[in-house]
Amino acid sequence: MDETNESRRSFLRVAGVAALSGLCGLPQFGCDEDDQSKRVPTPDGFGELMEVREGLFRPTARGATIHWIPNGVVESQVLAGRSESELAVVYDQTSADPVRVVLDQFDGMREFHWQIRHRRKGQEKWQTTPTARCRLARRPGETFTAALFADSHFDSARNHPKTRENITLGAQAVIDDQPDFGVFIGDEVGITVGYLRKEPGVRQDASLAMTRWLEWRQFIGALLANVPTFFVLGNHEGEAGYYQDMNLKGDIFAQRWSTIARKRYFLNPLPTTYPEGGEDEGWRGSADRESTGGADEGNCSPLENYFAWTWGDALFAVIDVHRYTKAGRNTPRRPEDWSLGAPQRLWLEHVLGQSNARWKFVLSHHVVGGSKWDSSGKQAQPAYAYGRGGAKYCRIGEQAMLTDIMKKHGAQFFVYGHDHIFAHQQAEGIHYICCGRPTRVPNTWVTAPGFMEAYGDYRARDPHAFIMDVGYTRLTVSPSEVVFEYIKTGMDPDGNENIKANVGDVVHRVAVS
Repeated sequence: MDETNESRRSFLRVAGVAALSGLCGLPQFGCDEDDQSKRVPTPDGFGELMEVREGLFRPTARGATIHWIPNGVVESQVLAGRSESELAVVYDQTSADPVRVVLDQFDGMREFHWQIRHRRKGQEKWQTTPTARCRLARRPGETFTAALFADSHFDSARNHPKTRENITLGAQAVIDDQPDFGVFIGDEVGITVGYLRKEPGVRQDASLAMTRWLEWRQFIGALLANVPTFFVLGNHEGEAGYYQDMNLKGDIFAQRWSTIARKRYFLNPLPTTYPEGGEDEGWRGSADRESTGGADEGNCSPLENYFAWTWGDALFAVIDVHRYTKAGRNTPRRPEDWSLGAPQRLWLEHVLGQSNARWKFVLSHHVVGGSKWDSSGKQAQPAYAYGRGGAKYCRIGEQAMLTDIMKKHGAQFFVYGHDHIFAHQQAEGIHYICCGRPTRVPNTWVTAPGFMEAYGDYRARDPHAFIMDVGYTRLTVSPSEVVFEYIKTGMDPDGNENIKANVGDVVHRVAVS
């Protein structure tokens, strides 16, 4: 590794630790690395111990998985217990590799408390994290909250201080709200943008995928350490079927690189984590095809890309609209090109049909079809049918099949992102909820013909049906009611809000009983 890359990795470690600790300001990912005044301070020594700090994943009724990646050989101890005063060492190991500690001894409890301490092998002084807590899976009849966080696009926001700050404010609002869990609805990391822009000085190879995921994991670290999370794959995560060979020239294999990087830095559920299962098709990359590149470092099943779990009175089913679309070919040119693939469709129908949950949610980055317009909504019949829109397209492409499956098995909610607004629409008894965005929404985009076809004109209708303010969606589920609340967490850098609201306000509320 050359000195420039090593300096970059060292800086990212420092910034990530600072973001998680809450002891300093915003990481300056877009600054000149030689400008020491812009670097973020870090607790003495801790930044050199960790590549990424601890995160909570795969929460169950018995515990959760805690994941971190040490920087070199590090001795670590996990302390956990029923309360802060009852912490005891439950894990004590030395490792230089990524660590996954599965805690499953808290059956019958509502939550557990935990803390971790690290030290370089051979040293005496421990570096200790604050004590945190993790809620366990709720039983039927219990009310809970969850946070839905969509489309941060950190790959671009990292170079813009205001949008970067808005992500931090949104994440802190989620932490303060103390939900049972959070769900990223996709387009957080942004593998594809770097490849498409051909950024000066950025190598178009597997290291870029690793860098993008590393940057995001470090930046969002405070949220991951306080709230167990799940991830819905978006188009910008770079794992679509049409990204196997991204430029069709045999040298940019974004899907393989992105899958390997994601599975290093984020733990979605395994097919064995919950009874509902998930992707377990026995897929392996082929050593004979560079686009799939063998099964090294996570490039094989389980892909952790579609899965489901039950929490209280609700079933949540996460689907992947990208991986099985136009595999090994170019981008979808028609809405009908989008596909879940037969194994995923069969799995989803089985999961929805077997569940007795009062409420059933399907979560996807976007509809399995959508409008005929391009990403900007300005060109019809484009070279890339972008998956825009919500309920209006419930009978377009495979979304029609999904609509039938959801109606047959009583799934009431289709939750998605991609369109960067908060919107609530209905079609055939199904509520479509677009979850907003914590950074910004360009007003030139939402006035484009394709966008207005999907959502209407925010200047000529009740704006509460179409919200441009930045924020996240709080979901509250009880046995008798489901409530979506859109929480304003920051100010749009360009002043494009269409609701007069203060930061912290509930901008809009949707209740279904």
